[in-house]
Amino acid sequence: MTVFFAKPDQTYREHLDYVYTAWKQTISAMRPLIERFAFHCGFTYDEVVSASLLTIALHDVGKMITPFQEMMETIRAGAHYDTRRNYRHELVSFLYVASQREHLKDSCAPLILLGALAVAGHHRSLNSDLTSFERERMATKRRDPPPYHLPAGIREALDVAEELFELEGGHMHFGEEERLQHADPYANVEAMVPYIHTYVVQQGVERSRLIYALLKGILHYADWHGSGMAPVSYALTTGPETVTRSLRVRCEAKGNPYRGLNPFQRTCGECDGNVILSAPTGSGKTEAALLWALSNASGMGGAKVLYLLPTMVTANSTWQRLTEAFGNENVGLTHSTASLFKSDEASSRGEAEADQWANRGTYLFDQTFIRPVTVATIDQLLTTGFNSGRWTVKEVNAANAVIVIDEVHAYEPWTMGLLVATIRHFSQLGSRFLLMSATLPSHIRSLLLTELTSATLIEDDTLVGERRSTYYVKHKHIEDDLGTISRAVLEGRRVLVVVNTVQACQALTEALGELNPLCYHSRFTLNDRKHIEAEIPLARLLVATQVVEVSLDIDFDWLFTECAPADALVQRAGRVNRRRDSNRDSRVYIYKASKKAELVYGSEQVYDPITNASLIEATYAAFEEACPAITEGHLLRIVEAVYRNYHVEDEEHFIEATQLYESVHNKRAGIFDSRLDEEEELTTRLGVYETTPVIPLCYENEVLNLRPADRRWFEVKLPLWYVKQHRCEIDGITFCDVKYDGTLGALLK
Repeated sequence: MTVFFAKPDQTYREHLDYVYTAWKQTISAMRPLIERFAFHCGFTYDEVVSASLLTIALHDVGKMITPFQEMMETIRAGAHYDTRRNYRHELVSFLYVASQREHLKDSCAPLILLGALAVAGHHRSLNSDLTSFERERMATKRRDPPPYHLPAGIREALDVAEELFELEGGHMHFGEEERLQHADPYANVEAMVPYIHTYVVQQGVERSRLIYALLKGILHYADWHGSGMAPVSYALTTGPETVTRSLRVRCEAKGNPYRGLNPFQRTCGECDGNVILSAPTGSGKTEAALLWALSNASGMGGAKVLYLLPTMVTANSTWQRLTEAFGNENVGLTHSTASLFKSDEASSRGEAEADQWANRGTYLFDQTFIRPVTVATIDQLLTTGFNSGRWTVKEVNAANAVIVIDEVHAYEPWTMGLLVATIRHFSQLGSRFLLMSATLPSHIRSLLLTELTSATLIEDDTLVGERRSTYYVKHKHIEDDLGTISRAVLEGRRVLVVVNTVQACQALTEALGELNPLCYHSRFTLNDRKHIEAEIPLARLLVATQVVEVSLDIDFDWLFTECAPADALVQRAGRVNRRRDSNRDSRVYIYKASKKAELVYGSEQVYDPITNASLIEATYAAFEEACPAITEGHLLRIVEAVYRNYHVEDEEHFIEATQLYESVHNKRAGIFDSRLDEEEELTTRLGVYETTPVIPLCYENEVLNLRPADRRWFEVKLPLWYVKQHRCEIDGITFCDVKYDGTLGALLK
């Protein structure tokens, strides 16, 4: 008797058994979401679940073809298989799923059609040009005969499918249908593309998108967990005591007394539904957000927790903090370099690569919000609107999630436009949001309340009368007052210097070289940046750009800073005397902003000092009038005064971004993935200078022999205009002729 394999280590029947078990667990965990989507789209719960089971039962029937089984036999024998001889099995599976439309009632036809497309794209991206299936396209063009269907294998696969339906109390007969064995799989999918565009418009883009995302998302859940033979761990089962216990441990580790939850933290933990939270830095917003998240996730019947931040470094630090509370296996991390960060964390604990897979699962789970808790940069949620990456899994997970967005004020108009469109989209699907900031201007608050009309506004006013630092406005540029900075360091104070540009950061670091300063900005290699971030808590003098502004738990004595928009300046001041020690000599010196040096642009940008020059001028004047005894209440009033006449929703980039979110869905019929050539047009951040990651030429010898994944440790983001002038290709790797110094970063010519 011939044994057919779905994977080298799983027979076809074993794989379907594992996938079915994972599907049962997924359906149970997702029931509230499935019921919402089904009702929203005009189907019954049972109809959607039956269509989902059909995709599970037939998603791998296409593996019963000669090329795939030959590949399995070769791999199992330890030999190399020439993949040019293979044929994408999911295209064959599409035929068998799509054919079921003929045997079911018309009302279920949309479910079957969208399920068939989900199966066709469950391994490769499925864009309207089918660029992931070039080998199969060429076979069709050459008029090659379709791959041979193994009769015994097809019969076994269909028998297994019938058994799965019987287990669910249904009866489904799958005929072998000889016509499918002679059909060209690629040609059939290709012919379906123009039909889909017309069909989706008739059915409704949003309706089709939701059902497609749900069916494909569930299929991914079942297939990935079944392939790894791993149980589905969907949501946290822990309560608020986990947060309070973690808070107690953190306080004890820092030598601070634990006094329990403060009033606004308890209020957040008791609040049901959307929340907009405004509280000063260092007041315990993270714990407040987690208490809210646990309560609301439980109230939704067991939902995901997404914790989104502006930058990679803040995401990394928050991930470490949440793993301490909930465990590594329950907390995912995703951003553009998350896999490097996590693999380095694992190696520092002595874990082998195989152990990482066994203990914490694949990074695939992190990237798609499959973990019960995911920490990410905001971009990871925004890209679902672009149909980028594995967006369907992210879509269904985010649609059944409580979503915390930290430092919600910290985005330029383009990103804020995408963020508002995203909040609007997911709140309509049932997601709950907590949007928080230490500096939330009323115009941003009003904008968010427009999208979340039922949101509760929570403000921590217990500290408004407290004064954290004494403020001084200096009528000079920061580089003209190095003596004051030097004396502060030599007197034993921990000093933070923040400037608006990389060039100024590097120049001040060199000028203060005798004091052994630590330089920190976005133009370091990932490897150097990791080491610098580890040294920050011990640094006596840190010279940095705005990358230190948001969500970093660092504490200095004195701050010397170039003027910036009021909310950014308040964030910088929050890195000084973080614990509000009334006996501490804490000071903030504000200097005129330089207009000469080039700006920091890229993934860490949170504001644009050039286009917001008027905001900087207004901020300088406001602090000059208010100094020196400024309380937390004064800071909030300064932010309000500076932004009184600024409305982000009127900005051109904001309007364009909100319109783009909807237009992308319509352009792709709601369901098709983005193409590579389109990805360049779809960005979550805008800057005057577009950046791109490259490797400094000085690391040529070290990098050429490394694996592609390890080369990323040597990448640094540089302005695209500079890279175009100084790039060079060596063995297919992009290097850039730029002077690089491990303590100063990349120095542009």
